[in-house]
Amino acid sequence: MRCGKYFFFLGMAVFAMTGCVTAEEAGPHSLARQQSATIESLENEILRLNQELDGTVSLRKDLQAAMPGLEAAFSEPIARGDIQVSMDPRGLAIIVRDHALFDPDETQLTPAGEEILGKIALVLSRDLPDHRVLLEGHTDDQPIQDADGITNWEYSIGRASAVLHYFVENQNISPQRLGVAGYSEYRPVDSNATEEGRDRNRRVEIVILPQKVSDAPAR
Repeated sequence: MRCGKYFFFLGMAVFAMTGCVTAEEAGPHSLARQQSATIESLENEILRLNQELDGTVSLRKDLQAAMPGLEAAFSEPIARGDIQVSMDPRGLAIIVRDHALFDPDETQLTPAGEEILGKIALVLSRDLPDHRVLLEGHTDDQPIQDADGITNWEYSIGRASAVLHYFVENQNISPQRLGVAGYSEYRPVDSNATEEGRDRNRRVEIVILPQKVSDAPAR
């Protein structure tokens, strides 16, 4: 990580020097002032970006530290393949297959689904109390039976929204922390040519981000 910072600084310095060469016609004194101001501005920007990078690395470490507790809490559903817990570029992802949360073609949580979400909410409240959370709904490519015009877009958003309402209304998770996305059938993790693949594609992903609510810029 430290090497990356040095390479970034070197690249910005080259950019600064290149900009100075193109300004030679402005005169030596003006050129020196421009060069000094440019270098100072770049140094401040490098400091800001490095501080931001250090903060993100620290928050990702918090997420990694929460993984063992989640894996222990869901050891049985993980072994069955109903839940997957992993770190990915977005953050800490908890992927839950739809049948662990919902009855077929429904957007209302089952009691078993609420139990799963209750354990996740405990981690969100106790171990990661300020992190932002993105709730993603995904479907397979099959249309919903007797859906009265409701497409997989609405269906994926509806299931993610059901998780959001449970967190807010039943577990007192701050709505400021939460966001909802529905991706329909367009971000599959497996082939839709088999029932097993379609089962894997029907899922809700609860992604805990390496960003805190308090880090959001004021409006």
